[in-house]
Amino acid sequence: MSQIRKRSLKAATWIYVGFLIGALNTYFLTHKNWFQPDEYGLSQGLVQIALLVFALSSLGVTSYLYKFFPYYEDNVEANKNDILSLALVVSIAGFILTSGGIYFLKPLVIQKLNTNSPLLVSYFYLAIPFGFFILLYTILEAYSYGFHKGVVASLLKETILRSFTLVVILLKIFGYINFHTFILLFCLQYAVITLILAAYLYKEGKLWLNFKVSKVTRRFRKKIITIMLLTYMVVIVTTLRGSIDALVLASRIDLRAVGIFGFATYMVALLQAPLRSIVAITIPILSRAWKQKDHKEISRIYKRSSINLLSFSLMLFFCIWLNYPQAIDFFGINPEYHQARWVFFLLGAMTIIEMGTGVNGQIIGTSSYWRFELWTSLLLTVLIIPLSYLLTIKYGLIGPAAANLISFSVYNFVRFWFLWKKFALQPFSYKTVEIIFISLAIYTLTYFSLNNVDGLAGLILRTAVFSSLFITALYVRNISPDLKPVVKAVTKRIKGIVSLSR
Repeated sequence: MSQIRKRSLKAATWIYVGFLIGALNTYFLTHKNWFQPDEYGLSQGLVQIALLVFALSSLGVTSYLYKFFPYYEDNVEANKNDILSLALVVSIAGFILTSGGIYFLKPLVIQKLNTNSPLLVSYFYLAIPFGFFILLYTILEAYSYGFHKGVVASLLKETILRSFTLVVILLKIFGYINFHTFILLFCLQYAVITLILAAYLYKEGKLWLNFKVSKVTRRFRKKIITIMLLTYMVVIVTTLRGSIDALVLASRIDLRAVGIFGFATYMVALLQAPLRSIVAITIPILSRAWKQKDHKEISRIYKRSSINLLSFSLMLFFCIWLNYPQAIDFFGINPEYHQARWVFFLLGAMTIIEMGTGVNGQIIGTSSYWRFELWTSLLLTVLIIPLSYLLTIKYGLIGPAAANLISFSVYNFVRFWFLWKKFALQPFSYKTVEIIFISLAIYTLTYFSLNNVDGLAGLILRTAVFSSLFITALYVRNISPDLKPVVKAVTKRIKGIVSLSR
């Protein structure tokens, strides 16, 4: 577990550096003086359409890379390894087919979006190259995970990507480029990190293309085709359920609503950051653990990921919730984003549930029962698409958030039940209940003590009081088995630095 802890901390460091930059990006994009909600909504809409282009083009190659990388690494010489070549050939063919399909479907897109979101229709074509570079990067990212290069991938995706976006935003704010050029450059952000990752892998001697079919490909070809086809459906439905909110809001309301919802979604993404770092590290470890039938290791990862992710998401959720309206006013964010508060609350509750169930999706996805991940993803999609549409019509902006909370609660319960019944794996303990009560008690104390403190002082005090009490309780009660080793290691390093400076 120390291996996962160390790599997760490194990956999380880059993720949070990236989120600090992302916070600046979001601040600039939502400030009342620089961008309007519909302009921010356009950027978010293009991201979601590009993700759909990626999903439709991928043909399941990322799951193939995750699942079969250990078999290629153990049985094929490096210069004869064709795993990356096969993934690229299949996905590029998928992209060509997807692009052709989009061309024929464009009249339908115009019909659905032109009334309420004409700006999105005007820039719709940019989503195609945007999605292509997301596809290329995702393939190289999955490939690099096999070499345990998840930290580098996190640096690029979470930090360098957002740094490029920040530069483009500042160019627009200071008048060096117009909004049209801003959108063009915004849609090229993944091209930058794709080139950097490819150059890094090449320098490390890990990037090779071999188009001769290897013995592993021949031996497992039927299983490879099966996993690609089935997980292709998983990728499509997973991406569709993530994009459906923006698409429904754009078609039924307008891009302004997309922007407001996107602001709440960004706040929720802060809660999910540790999951992204843990996933990057645990996927290859879980794949090998299943290969070696090491259920003890899988159980340990499941339990620790659950309590660690739950603790973090609770702490950050309540820090944001305590300060939401005051922060909007203090930082000069467009007042329209006050409407996102209860969207954040519902999406935050959904995320806490998801984080609390740990890496259940990754455990199922790397096991021999990976097909179950498909069926649960289909279940989630069947729930979320009609719910999002119907609740948006009835309740407006709050509708998609409610649909997410209902659908993801059912989805995570089904995955929890499956791992419990099939493998006797479950992530919870009495500490799960304890940390929930601790967070609620500290929130109540902080709210009634400091809610009337305005301005920067109030933002700092509420955050400092809640987080310090929460972390202290976490440490004293030994809620997370990883906290004390981390504190010990950090303290040791600080002492070493102090002793050297004397």
